[in-house]
Amino acid sequence: MGNLTREEKKALREAVKKIFKFKFMQARAYERLANKTGNERARQCLIEISENEKKDSDYISEVIKKLDPDSEETQRFLDLRIGLMMRILGTRGFLEWAVVAEDEAVEDLAIEASSIDEPEESERWNRIASDERFHVIRVKEDILGMESWEMGGGGGVADVIFGANDGLVSILALVAGVYGAVTESHLIFIAGVAGAVAGAISMGAGAYLSSKSEQEVTQKENERREPQKGRTPGEKIQELVTLYKEKGMKADEALAVAKRIVTQLEFREEHTIPDEMGLTSEESWPPVKAATLTGSSFAVVSLIPILPFAFMEVTPAVITAATASIACLFGVGASKAIFTRKSWIRSGLEMMVIGTLAALATYLIGLAFPA
Repeated sequence: MGNLTREEKKALREAVKKIFKFKFMQARAYERLANKTGNERARQCLIEISENEKKDSDYISEVIKKLDPDSEETQRFLDLRIGLMMRILGTRGFLEWAVVAEDEAVEDLAIEASSIDEPEESERWNRIASDERFHVIRVKEDILGMESWEMGGGGGVADVIFGANDGLVSILALVAGVYGAVTESHLIFIAGVAGAVAGAISMGAGAYLSSKSEQEVTQKENERREPQKGRTPGEKIQELVTLYKEKGMKADEALAVAKRIVTQLEFREEHTIPDEMGLTSEESWPPVKAATLTGSSFAVVSLIPILPFAFMEVTPAVITAATASIACLFGVGASKAIFTRKSWIRSGLEMMVIGTLAALATYLIGLAFPA
């Protein structure tokens, strides 16, 4: 690694550290899941998966040390984060989040590897990225049952953040617009309450329909992908023999091919991760819960820009509402980094700016049409 420049080493180190972090988190998660399950076969399978992930994370750790001999990974804090996020996202939600995050880190590594000037080093790091990409695909498809295009979900947390984000921006903008037109606290308060109630109902209904539609699409897709049930191996073989004979195969050749295919399918079905592990792709967030969380989070955060007008004169109420709302916008935006895996500071500032601009725009509209 002596042929790498300081900048190249730094970029590679950051990408590899991310890969290590998410591999380590997955290893710990499967280990925790193995300790909880009462099914012995499931437990052994999960332990094996956990050990494989641990081996991969140890390998990546050695790669990091070669790049930076003084580097030490703070696994203690990762353990705390794993426990917290598994409780928030749920088992499957957390594992999907982690593997998709690892996938993104691998892509970052591939980009950095391609930009290395030294051909041999570039090829070596591209090979590492390629091996890790294959590993991610295997985990996604064979263990979690995810399609290649699927992203990790956040369950109820995503609904809460979505509702809170919309509640803050829309109600702050509404209050600012009304304030631009009128200067009476009680009128602004009434308009804010009306907007909050209407928005909470609308958001809840939208989340319900969206979640229900997603469930229906997932169910149809699973039905399409799932092998037909209720048929014996002999019936499956006979069906394939008929198909291959129609394609021109001789009877003995068709029978041999059909037996081999059915045997492989039976083996794969027998050794698929069982439902009792809680890792099935059919797992989904109930529409009623999605509606409740989205609507209630919208209603709760919308009180932040509204309540000051119930107790204060209009000028201090505006100052309090604007300050509290902008601070909360930053907090909600920062919390989105859980799913986007981007900088929480940048995410928070982005949401804060968007909410502020929305409020400013509606305030100017209110000024243009005074009561």
